Amino acid sequence: MSARCVRARLSLAKLERSAATPRTADAASSPLGPRAFWYAAVASQRLRDGPLAVRVLDADLVLFRDDTGAPRALDDRCIHRGAQLSLGEVRDGALACRYHGWRYGGDGGCVHIPSLAAGQSIPKGVGVRALPCAERDGYVWTWMGDAADPAEPPAIDGFAAFNWVQGATPLKCAALAAIENNLDWCHPVFTHPFTHGQFFINQAMGFRDQAIEMRMTELGLTVFSPPARSADSPIPDDVLTTLAFELPDRVTVSFAGGPQGPMKIVMHMVPTGPATCRQEWMVSTGAVADRAAPTIAWSDTLPAIFEQDRLVLESVQLAHDREGFGFERSVEADAPTLLARRIYALAIEGRWREGRGKLTQRRELRVRA
Repeated sequence: MSARCVRARLSLAKLERSAATPRTADAASSPLGPRAFWYAAVASQRLRDGPLAVRVLDADLVLFRDDTGAPRALDDRCIHRGAQLSLGEVRDGALACRYHGWRYGGDGGCVHIPSLAAGQSIPKGVGVRALPCAERDGYVWTWMGDAADPAEPPAIDGFAAFNWVQGATPLKCAALAAIENNLDWCHPVFTHPFTHGQFFINQAMGFRDQAIEMRMTELGLTVFSPPARSADSPIPDDVLTTLAFELPDRVTVSFAGGPQGPMKIVMHMVPTGPATCRQEWMVSTGAVADRAAPTIAWSDTLPAIFEQDRLVLESVQLAHDREGFGFERSVEADAPTLLARRIYALAIEGRWREGRGKLTQRRELRVRA
């Protein structure tokens, strides 16, 4: 074995040891995902006149629009007898419980109790928890951390340049597993027959050794090929495919060219349980005309490429549920997914900012795909 192979294997082993995540612990007691971040709770076009129940991390929430049209997010539980507020209706910009009609404003405070007689007043402090809520780039976002005044939700890179089709699907797998899948350079040939460009390239040219680069970013990592000349060099102009992960749950797949020109797939893997998540997805459908606003069409049909991923990911989750993660063995091509595990773990622990500098900032990999 060459000295280079020995160094590569030692480097990979070191990365694997540092990549332990809460997924390897007891799933029932593990945090579902990083807290101090914005999450895509629901597509904007799905939140209309009535309330909508959504789950983000371990929180059951109700979303509704107030009398100005602004989105609001509350715990989906009436403080009176615990009925789900999502069963109620919006009246005068407030959310009325279906059980006894107690009504809550966008700040969570109780503004009306129908059963109070003349001279009686709403008890002091009666209300439900309200979460920071905002709308941007086709989604209603909720802030799941403790900060009272978080910054605005993160912009979706290139959102205004494309028209989109948008959808959502529940997955019976951990959110991190879905994140890792979309950073995996080598699975499309096998998982995505007749749906993925890499499959067709492989059919035409066979398996080829490729050089790819993984690079840390401000909120995660990016993977692309060919590698840049150095760590200080920008991503080369001739890169055809880029895989980018941004905390807490966004993966963007960008294609520089193709039959319809540049294309983006944006996915948010929103945790909903220890071994479940909701994939909120957007696929670009072409460039926006000059001075036009993006259009977003909703689809209830899961694209075939996502269905292929779902089938594999849910089978992986079954193995992890039965056996944990000790059986896993990895090779050099797995370095990006292992790094994503470590990034995710640091974010869950609240140590991302101070811990990111200790991770591999840039690495060139040789893979066969």
